[in-house]
Amino acid sequence: MRTGFVSAVLFTFTLSTAQAADFPLASCAGWNGTLVNRTGTDSRNAVMEGNVNQANFQEYCERDPGYETVAHGGKLTVEQCVAMYLKESGKDTYRSTADCRKGTLSFFPASGEPLRATFPLPEDADVSCSSGMPPLIKQFTMLCPKAARKFKMLNDE
Repeated sequence: MRTGFVSAVLFTFTLSTAQAADFPLASCAGWNGTLVNRTGTDSRNAVMEGNVNQANFQEYCERDPGYETVAHGGKLTVEQCVAMYLKESGKDTYRSTADCRKGTLSFFPASGEPLRATFPLPEDADVSCSSGMPPLIKQFTMLCPKAARKFKMLNDE
C-alpha cells in the first residue's frame, strides 16, 4: 500500500512538473508552447508533446516583440492580442522525437514540414535566432540530457 502511495505521489509530481515546463518553440521573438508529455528520456525513442495556451500568448503579448500592442506603439490591448492568437493558433500541438544514441531530433510543428537536426552540430553551424536552431537545441537537451552533456551542450558540466 505504501509503495503504491509513493508511486502515485511521484507520478503526480512528474506529471505536474512536465505540465509546468516550456516546450521550446520560440527562436528569440516568438512564443513557447507548454510541455504536456515527455517519455523515453535518454532513449532511442524519446518523445515530447506540447501545445499552446492562454499563458503562452499572454507572455508573448506582454513582451510584444512584434509591436502589436498599444504599449509598444500598436493598436491592440494585451487582451485583444491574446484573444487574436488564441483564435488563430490556440489549438496548435507540437511533437518532437529523438534517438539519443544517434543524436537525431525531429520536430513536427503544428503546420508545415518537420525540422530535423543531428547532434553534435558542426563547428560552423548557424545557431543564431534567425536559423531556428535554438529551440531544436533546447528540445534535444530536454529529451537527451546524457547525450547533450556528452556533446557539451549543457552548462552544468
